[in-house]
Amino acid sequence: MTAAAAVLALLGPLAAPAAADPSADEVRKRLKTAAHQLEVVVEQYNDLRLEVKRGHQEADRLRARIAPLERTAQARSSEVGTIAAAAYRTGRAANVIGLLHSGSPQALGDKLAMLEALGTQRGRAIEALAAANRDVAAAQEGLNALAAKERTQGAKLLAKKRHIEAEIARLDALRFDLGISDLPPILEDPPALPPGAASAAVRFAYAQLGKPYEWGASGPRGYDCSGLTAAAWRAAGVNLPHNARAQYGAVAHIGRGQLRPGDLVFYYGNIQHVGLYVGGGRIIHAPQHGERIRFDRADYQPVHGYGRPRR
Repeated sequence: MTAAAAVLALLGPLAAPAAADPSADEVRKRLKTAAHQLEVVVEQYNDLRLEVKRGHQEADRLRARIAPLERTAQARSSEVGTIAAAAYRTGRAANVIGLLHSGSPQALGDKLAMLEALGTQRGRAIEALAAANRDVAAAQEGLNALAAKERTQGAKLLAKKRHIEAEIARLDALRFDLGISDLPPILEDPPALPPGAASAAVRFAYAQLGKPYEWGASGPRGYDCSGLTAAAWRAAGVNLPHNARAQYGAVAHIGRGQLRPGDLVFYYGNIQHVGLYVGGGRIIHAPQHGERIRFDRADYQPVHGYGRPRR
C-alpha cells in the first residue's frame, strides 16, 4: 500500500472524467429556452418603441393645440402695440392726459373703459401665450424624459439581446456539430373563406410561411411574432401595434369556443407571444430565433387569451 501510494504521488491526481456531450434533445431544449428568452427581450424592446412613439404623438397633439393660442396672443400683442404706437404718433396720448383734466365725465369714462378693455385684452393674450409656453415646455420635458428612458432601457435590452444571441450562436454551432436540422416548413394553400378582412389577414399569413423569424421586423423578408400579426391585419386594412401585449389591449377579447380564422391567440401569463388562428385548431406564427414561420397547434404553449381585431 505504501508503494502504491508513492506511485500515485508520482503520477499526480487522476484526471476527472470528461463531461459527456449533451444529447440532441438537450441541445434542442437549451436552444428553445434561449430563443424564448430572446423573444421576451424583443417584445420588451417593441413595447419601449411604442411608448416613445406615443410620447411623440402626444407632443404633436399639444403643439397643434398650442399653435392657435400662440397666434392669437401674438396678434393681440401686435394690435396693442399698433394702437399704442398710433396714439403716440398722433398725439392722442396727450389728448387722453388732457381729458383726465378736462372735467368731462363722459370723455373720461369712455377713455377709461377703452384703456381697461385694452389692458384686459392684452392681459388675456399674454396669459394665453404663457399657458401655451408652459404646455410646450411640459411636452418637451416629457419628450426628453422619454428619450432618456429609450437610451437607458435600449442599451440594457441591446446588451441582453447580444448575450442571448451569443448563447444561441454557440448552441447553433453545437447543433450543427451533432447534425441536428429543422424540418422543412409545411406549405399549404389558404382555405376558402368568406370575403372580408379576416380572410385577407389569413391569406397574407399563408403567403409568409417559410420566411425566417427576424427580431423587431414586420416584413417583408422576415417577422417577429407581433410583426407578423400586425402585418397580416395591416394587409386587411386594420392597424395593430407591433407588440403582443399592446395587441391584446387593442382587440375584442373572445372565448376559445368563439375562435374564427383571423383571430389572434396570445401566449404566456405576461403575453410574450402571439399567433394568427387559421382554423382547424392551428395557428400560423413566427416562433422564435432560428426558426421559420410555420403552423402549430393553437394550444402549443400556455394560452393567455384570444382576441378579434376590430374592423
